[in-house]
Amino acid sequence: MTRLHTVCAGEGPLILFVHGIGSSATAWEKQFDRFAGQFSCIAPDLPGYGDSDDPDGDDLLSFVNAVAAVLDNRAAHVVGVSFGALVSLGLAKTHPHLVRSLTLADATLGRANVPQSERLDWLRQRKRLSEGLGTLSVERAKQIAGPQASDKIVQEIAAHMRRARPQGYMAVAAAVATTDARPWLGCIQQPALVVCGEHDTVTGIDVSQHLSMSLPHARSLSIAGAGHAPHIEEPDRFYRQVSAFIQEIQQ
Repeated sequence: MTRLHTVCAGEGPLILFVHGIGSSATAWEKQFDRFAGQFSCIAPDLPGYGDSDDPDGDDLLSFVNAVAAVLDNRAAHVVGVSFGALVSLGLAKTHPHLVRSLTLADATLGRANVPQSERLDWLRQRKRLSEGLGTLSVERAKQIAGPQASDKIVQEIAAHMRRARPQGYMAVAAAVATTDARPWLGCIQQPALVVCGEHDTVTGIDVSQHLSMSLPHARSLSIAGAGHAPHIEEPDRFYRQVSAFIQEIQQ
């Protein structure tokens, strides 16, 4: 099993934070600052990211199982963004006893359903990014952030992105390219909050709308002013909405 490096803080009910393809555990720092007063927070670097081991597979299940091991059989409220949301859905499907609730921000549901030519073109773009994150991270961060994002926010997103290693980045890309979560969304029984940044053009509002309509126990909301990284761009709004959702389930 791939060893994952984790960042931990706080005490209380457990929240697991899962980052996306162009990010790392450090991207949750602002949320740790807000949640750690009431919750026990844990965020892993995914395989091939930050200080974690290289991946031992490039399918969704390999990432799901690596993240499940971090929980050590403890149930958690799971918060995932982008690919992290897809991992969170996979965790709820294959290890339902570990998931108390789901917060799915700016989710991808995989790309196995798109035409092969489009999928291969997307993989070629990801390959270019994976090999040049040192120089391309700021350019990509500008595409991720909403139009109102400050240069400080763009630089912050880029810094988290540079903790990805090419092998890990492309393993995630392969998992996205070979997954389509749509057929099994109806089996997810955990309460879910579907979040989407108002200006997300990476995965987009259509995916989040499909997700909120397909999950049996979901509600949805938009984060005004944010792009694809609302937990970084609008940390207070993100925290207020997610914490209210989790607190409601805790009662």
